[in-house]
Amino acid sequence: MNRTCCTDLKYPGKLLLAGLFAALGLGLGLGVVPAQAAADPTQPEATAPVYPSATPDDDSADEGTVLIPSVTSQEGNFYLAVTDAALDEVDSERIMDQVRQAVGEQDAKILLGVDQEPNNLKGAGQLVRGMLMFGDSDALSDDWLENGKTLGYVGEGWIAIGVMLPEKAGDPVEIAVDPGRDVRETAPGSQQRILEAGQGEFAAGDYTAGITAVALATTQQLQAPPDRALAKVIAVGALAAAVAFLLAWAWRAKRRKARQAAAADRNKQAELLESRIQRASIYLDRHPVPDPGLTRESRLAQVMAELERQRAGSQPGAWRALGMAPDSLQPQQVSEAQLARLRDREHELSLLRGAVQLAHAFTARPRDSRESWNRIFEYHRARLEDLALFLDLPGAGQLACAQAARTVIITHTDELQLLHTRLSRRSSGADTAPGILDRLWELRDELDGVLHDALAQAGQARLKIPHGLGESMESAQRKTDPMEDDPIAVLRNFAPGSGTR
Repeated sequence: MNRTCCTDLKYPGKLLLAGLFAALGLGLGLGVVPAQAAADPTQPEATAPVYPSATPDDDSADEGTVLIPSVTSQEGNFYLAVTDAALDEVDSERIMDQVRQAVGEQDAKILLGVDQEPNNLKGAGQLVRGMLMFGDSDALSDDWLENGKTLGYVGEGWIAIGVMLPEKAGDPVEIAVDPGRDVRETAPGSQQRILEAGQGEFAAGDYTAGITAVALATTQQLQAPPDRALAKVIAVGALAAAVAFLLAWAWRAKRRKARQAAAADRNKQAELLESRIQRASIYLDRHPVPDPGLTRESRLAQVMAELERQRAGSQPGAWRALGMAPDSLQPQQVSEAQLARLRDREHELSLLRGAVQLAHAFTARPRDSRESWNRIFEYHRARLEDLALFLDLPGAGQLACAQAARTVIITHTDELQLLHTRLSRRSSGADTAPGILDRLWELRDELDGVLHDALAQAGQARLKIPHGLGESMESAQRKTDPMEDDPIAVLRNFAPGSGTR
């Protein structure tokens, strides 16, 4: 049976519950018969629980009993509670079908209880109060004991409605509406319009239609604020969305600023590279490569011819090398690919310019290019010292290259001294310099060969070479990126078959 019952007070120990009903204004003089008290009348009444109540076992116990309807149907925020006595008069499914959409469009939770006379309740108002106190919903306010008399007993966001059907068809139907504290009327007189809703249907005996009209009127005439938990979720979601938007905006702004800074930096680099390219182009345009006066078979003569060919074919403009005019290139339009092409072009012209400058120095009088000649001798002697240090390493003397290394150290030291003396003579002129350079180049090739063999054999023998010495010996083997302090390596980069264009 879907009901909760309360019976008359018979024991003094039930004065607490009587006071509770008096506070609620029920005026019923009713109490709850505890199950334990009925089972054991000798037990002290002060220890008997006030709730839960017991269901009557026979018809004799129904006298003076109050029946509280339980929720029979629930759809979203709409709870319908119908007593057994009224079940035959009300079609719960039909009511739920007709109010489903209207309830889903509002925020209040509606508890609607239906009972039918005769009963021990004094009208629809006591039906509402009984459902709040003893029903199976959460409509009762949490602070009802402290603030119920002044602020009401219905919880926030709830609307409690009682419908008392008459015993005889055609008699008036009584309706009671008790909104929660935060529930407001949509317009003045809204509660009265709820009480008047469905009167025509009730008068015609169609209680289902009348109750449906009351429920629909409630959703239209009373309004509750949005659920706080939902509102918090929405607020948190909105805040999270706002934070995400701000972070995304800041990230995009940072990226945009970084792109602008990168574009400006590329523009500055492009301007610097253009300036270097222009200076190199002007120098190359004004300084043809001189004829060394050597035979065509001479390696130096071949390098000079290659230098002249590349000098004559060099273009005097970076932007033309990129296929565009300088004025048409804005800072934000310089891409990484264009900047890379500028770097390559600047490196090519810078290397070519340095080689042409060396060609002029080595075909002039030695005293006019003493610094370039000194760099060749210093670099060669430093590599001979590396070779001597290598031979002092444990186990190096037993390598196959050891004898050739000793020979190179002795013979090259003597010949470097002779060549340096020839250059220092007053009688030494421009006609003797190319021949000396050609000989120094031959000595360099021989030295590089011995250094290469020494490194290879040391690797095979797992000979440990100090880090600094190993780097110094390996630097002499690099042909593709000649060092500034090695003029022969710069010129050798333009030798036929070296890979230059």
